[in-house]
Amino acid sequence: MKRRAVVAGLCAVASAGCTDRLRDLAASTPRDLAVRSRYVDGDPLVEGQSVRSLPEGLLTHAASFRSKSTAKAAVRPGQPETTAFVEETSFVDDGGGSVLVAAQRLTAPEVELRLGSVSRTGDRSLRVAVDVAGVRGEVETDDPVVKTLLLRLTDERGPPERVVVSIDGDRAGVTV
Repeated sequence: MKRRAVVAGLCAVASAGCTDRLRDLAASTPRDLAVRSRYVDGDPLVEGQSVRSLPEGLLTHAASFRSKSTAKAAVRPGQPETTAFVEETSFVDDGGGSVLVAAQRLTAPEVELRLGSVSRTGDRSLRVAVDVAGVRGEVETDDPVVKTLLLRLTDERGPPERVVVSIDGDRAGVTV
């Protein structure tokens, strides 16, 4: 246990403020799959792409993007973190090897989303577990806010056909 704490401490020092990098290092992923994540506190997506566009009662949502143009069109103006993450992505439809998945959750303001793990559920399907941090126990609120985790998935086997995102027991599937 002490060894694990030392390694985590060294990774924190080495990453020097790159919290998304530290979370990615901790995530268990297949060797032929590269994953980067970025937590966004709020809703960077336009209406129609956002969890707010879903019917009432659905709390978890996932959207996928294969090209820079469609991803940029889905981002609301004034979202520098999200825009930078999109710009850094080498999309499949643009000759690169990555797809972008936006995992969203309607929840309490103090909640943060973190990448938990990524696993294969089939030859071309992935399951992404997203952890809820910042609170303990059941999270209920009368006035939920949107929390977003952006995921850049680069698979040596080719882009996934389906991604299922699991957040706090709820699932949202998206065809890539």
